[in-house]
Amino acid sequence: MTQVLKSWRSKRVVAEGLVIIISILLAFGIEAWWNERGEHAAETEALEGLRDDFVENLGRLTSVVSEHAEVRDASVQVLAMTGPEASQIDSDLVMDTLVMALIAYPKVFPVTATYDALIASGQIDLLESATLRRELARWQTNVADLREEERDAFRQMDQRLLPFLWDYVPVVTLDVNVSPRYEGVDLSESRFARRYPQLLRSMRFENAVEERMNSSIRAIERVTAAQDAARRILNLVENELR
Repeated sequence: MTQVLKSWRSKRVVAEGLVIIISILLAFGIEAWWNERGEHAAETEALEGLRDDFVENLGRLTSVVSEHAEVRDASVQVLAMTGPEASQIDSDLVMDTLVMALIAYPKVFPVTATYDALIASGQIDLLESATLRRELARWQTNVADLREEERDAFRQMDQRLLPFLWDYVPVVTLDVNVSPRYEGVDLSESRFARRYPQLLRSMRFENAVEERMNSSIRAIERVTAAQDAARRILNLVENELR
């Protein structure tokens, strides 16, 4: 009888031990499952944020490409009129529009809120796709290159083209006739005359316009590279969300 009781107690102890072990393992399994579920939800939220950001970025990049193309096309039109025997100008208003296009300063403002938040919080590894993480890092390089090209274009315009225009074109007249900022403002044209024929016969002006054209072409190349990168990121994000 004593032996039976001892055997039964031993089995009970073993059974209770197994129950405890199973309970612990089950608890760890539930916790791991819950943590994984939480991480998956956080990743999904991050991916959805990235998708929204890069849809917006593509729209902004498309818009700024058009703006740079306007600068390029205006440069080409003006260069077709420059020379010692400058072409006849049909209208001062036509030249007003072209000059305003030359001194435009297209600039893109990319949305980086989600990526910045992931980096700042140290949670970039929430994104399981290593390819996506690499593309996002390259995107930052694309944006930096674009920013540098924009700064170069502005310096060229500000230091080479604008100062030269001051002697030939009254800016207030441009603002009155072309700039939408002055709609509804009681502002009159300058009493100084535009001197477009003299401007078009200047080799310095021609060179400055040619530089402006080249800077716009380089900017278009940079923006196009950023567009391609944004599309790759969007495709990767969409694949991860499926």
